[in-house]
Amino acid sequence: MRCLCLCLAPAIDVTVRMGVWPTDGAIIKDAADTAIPGGKAINVARWLAKRGAQVACGGVLGEDNAALFAREMQQCGIADRFVRVAGATRVNEMFVTPQGAFKVNRSAQFPFGGLEPFGDFTGFDMVIMSGSLPKGWPEDTYRVLALAAKKVGATVVLDTSGAALVEGVKAHPDVIKPNADECAELVGFTPRTPDEFVRATELLRNWSAYPIISDGASGCWFNGTFVPAPKVEVLDTTAAGDTLLAEWCFSRNPRLAVAAGSAACTMPGGTPPAWELVDELSRSVGGERM
Repeated sequence: MRCLCLCLAPAIDVTVRMGVWPTDGAIIKDAADTAIPGGKAINVARWLAKRGAQVACGGVLGEDNAALFAREMQQCGIADRFVRVAGATRVNEMFVTPQGAFKVNRSAQFPFGGLEPFGDFTGFDMVIMSGSLPKGWPEDTYRVLALAAKKVGATVVLDTSGAALVEGVKAHPDVIKPNADECAELVGFTPRTPDEFVRATELLRNWSAYPIISDGASGCWFNGTFVPAPKVEVLDTTAAGDTLLAEWCFSRNPRLAVAAGSAACTMPGGTPPAWELVDELSRSVGGERM
């Protein structure tokens, strides 16, 4: 399988681990942190490469810290199709303590220079478009790119939110992966009960043949079928949904996909979990239900 993961808003994902929840004015001296090149599509590409797919990742990177991304892709065996522009790629931060966690996500600030550098999808079986758009980019960016990918016969997977999702589904991508809250932008309500998730799936099929609706720690709905998530000790949820999506794209196995997403929660940033943990968790995933 030849995959292209399109990442127009990459980020360096920093996980900061602290021994206690900070109080007002606190000075934290015992923090430990890790910095991992990320962004939703890069997280997807990393897991696909680990699973043995032929993967390229493209999009836009700031020249100031592009070397960190280049090294990561080389180490993972991901072909680098990124366009470099002036400036630095954003940094997002996850703060983790025994009492809880929170994340700071910054907007990508790359200026829009047209979509021509990103629209060549020749030779790819699957194109996965994940993540937000840089600030100020056209809301129909994913729609335009998805139509170009479908024109050359590629399977199109779209995982985004907001106006980018609303516009992107107009290209009728083959697979979409909103979460429960993002469903409201397309179907007019946020599903909470099993019946509502089934109804939301039916409505989402107006836009895509295979909707995947993630429901956080509870599990995930795959085209109307629910797969519950196993219990894990959560360190960082940064790449959980991306790893779930990547595993589904590779194996088309919902139970493995949920296990992979759960395993990713035990790792900092976008660091891929060990396959042995995914395999173990897949055997503890509860039964599927409609």
